[in-house]
Amino acid sequence: MTTHGPEQALPSRPSRPGEGRAWLAQQQSEGGLAPRIAQVSLPDHLEPGAVAVALAEALAGRAELTRLYRFDEECGLLVGPGRGRPDLRLRWAASADGIGPVIDSCAAAPWDLSCQPPLRVVLVLAPGAARLALIRHPVADDLPDSATLLAELIPGAEPAPAGETGTGDDITRLILAEFRSALEAPQMTADCDFFDMGGHSLTATRIIGRLAATHGIELRLNDLFLHPTAAALAPLARRSGTGLAAAPDRSAAPADRVPLSLAQASLWKIYEALGFGPIFNIPFVLRFLDPVDETVFATAFRDVMERHPALRSRFADSPDGVLQEAVPMAELDRMGWFMPSGDVEDPAPVLAAEAAHDFDLARELPVRLRFIRTGEGQLLSFLFHHIVLDEWSVNLMMDELARAYAARAAGRPPLWAAPAAPFHAFARRQAARGPDPRALDHWLDALRDAPQPCPIRRPDAPPLHRDPDAADGAANDAGGAWCEIALEPHVSDGLYALSKACAASLFNTVYAAISVALQRLAGLDALTVGTSASGRTDPDYFDTIGYFTTVTAHCLRAPGHLTPRALIGTVRDMINGSLPHCEIPIDLVEERLSDGTAAPGAHMFEVFIQIHARNALNGALEGPDGPVRFRQVDPDKTDSVLGLQFEVVEDVIGGKRGLRMMMSYRHAHYSADDIAELVAAVTRTCTAFAREGAADRPLDALLS
Repeated sequence: MTTHGPEQALPSRPSRPGEGRAWLAQQQSEGGLAPRIAQVSLPDHLEPGAVAVALAEALAGRAELTRLYRFDEECGLLVGPGRGRPDLRLRWAASADGIGPVIDSCAAAPWDLSCQPPLRVVLVLAPGAARLALIRHPVADDLPDSATLLAELIPGAEPAPAGETGTGDDITRLILAEFRSALEAPQMTADCDFFDMGGHSLTATRIIGRLAATHGIELRLNDLFLHPTAAALAPLARRSGTGLAAAPDRSAAPADRVPLSLAQASLWKIYEALGFGPIFNIPFVLRFLDPVDETVFATAFRDVMERHPALRSRFADSPDGVLQEAVPMAELDRMGWFMPSGDVEDPAPVLAAEAAHDFDLARELPVRLRFIRTGEGQLLSFLFHHIVLDEWSVNLMMDELARAYAARAAGRPPLWAAPAAPFHAFARRQAARGPDPRALDHWLDALRDAPQPCPIRRPDAPPLHRDPDAADGAANDAGGAWCEIALEPHVSDGLYALSKACAASLFNTVYAAISVALQRLAGLDALTVGTSASGRTDPDYFDTIGYFTTVTAHCLRAPGHLTPRALIGTVRDMINGSLPHCEIPIDLVEERLSDGTAAPGAHMFEVFIQIHARNALNGALEGPDGPVRFRQVDPDKTDSVLGLQFEVVEDVIGGKRGLRMMMSYRHAHYSADDIAELVAAVTRTCTAFAREGAADRPLDALLS
């Protein structure tokens, strides 16, 4: 490292890639990135006052240690001299045991890199003890390691018991910062329960990934479920490196044609087998409780489409398969994706027509927004094709739409902390790499002996009467319907309490309860259940809108001697343990297990269970005259790709949470009597699971 005298100015230079990534991460993280701390104890022969003077001189003489960051006129990040002003802090502690908290307090102070250097040096004095801490911001990871710097600055000092690998307090602070950011809960403390503050499995996945990618901290997802506070989680963490991995590929130009991702290709197979049509439409409907400015809304959504090119994708066949490309923004306004409101007396036919819209994905956008005005206010048909949007993306989209609407309502464009990594770059990279053979082997081993799917009916149920003129095959019997399974508030509360008692997510608990109900109704020894997985194993794409979600399956047995606690723990471990392999779509597994004979859409499971955690389609936009509240209107489903599907919706409105359960089904698989039996069985089992003391009672006793 070059040494500069005090009179030598460090010339401004462009930031290095690692500095740029750390700077962006600093802007994106609530409260900034947590620093790393290295400490040494001062030997008795060193006089603290003399040490302080020597430190000040040594730091001032090395301009890289006091460098500052600024933007030039072209918005490039520059590194410049810090005018020889080190950040040296002298503190006192009442006792030697109080030195650590004093250092932690200095490390937790806000960091403005435009006027504060990336190194803080803290000298803490206490009766009979003195300790020096070097607090390093991640933007300074290019400097020599902290132990070397401390040895240069204070020859003869002795390492403190906790080294640069991070003290427990250091790791606790990093975990807490990620909790606060993900949950938008700056009031959280190290002892706050992640799940009590609104956390769920998707946010847990995001946090685990960001801790590894940004801070080099490795944790298992199950660790968070079993130890859901930052303080309890920190001792389980392992430091694997410096974090701040290489920036994601952003090289896919808007006009590039790229292959489908693995998840998209899986969905497209079924889409094609079913003859295309509206089967993969996602027909959201929002009812606005306050007047919404439709022009501002359209402009704000256009901002989101500009930020996420996947939402403005076109798809076309080619000799190399189906390819996708982003429609240039200059063409967007000619694509007819937005329709302002017209007055209607009965919105139902209009909404039904929109939901049944047959997208021509080669010529139109996979998005349609249509406002409707009735005597009761404004409705929005918010229609998407599934090929560009998944559950994770819905929550991202609604958060960013709210930010863009607030900005546009105030007369300015939205400001984003950093560009979002484009989905098309992910799809191109994944298609080039192909499926991970180790991940595929995981699923082949897990599902090799899974039972074959069949309708969930009582063993003595009469045969179903099918239309003799109806075509056979999975691709031709998608007609269906849906019903709601009502859960009383005390049942919802009991299921939340059971989840907490079992160190599991609400999804784990509901999954277990539904599976038990179906197995006992149909007299089954085991049940293969399909579900959705995020498909996001790369933290670089956690803030990207697109279709990453894969369909996966698990085989569950629920013998009567098991307790809900044991069964829920099995579900938790089974699902969480499979998440590192979740990029593999189920059709690849089915093809291998059937030696290539599996028909598209003929899945190895009859039952599919998913949860919509903290439904973002109930919320509010910020307008010039106050909040613009909106609520989701449940769609009327008339088709079902899956035999029997359960969707558990977690609504949080006004700080109060509640559960709704919707069950959709194929007419070809179930009679009206079957549906009544299924609703009764699921309701009865959920109610039993929700009772006080249910966790440790055998299923046979609990459900008799």
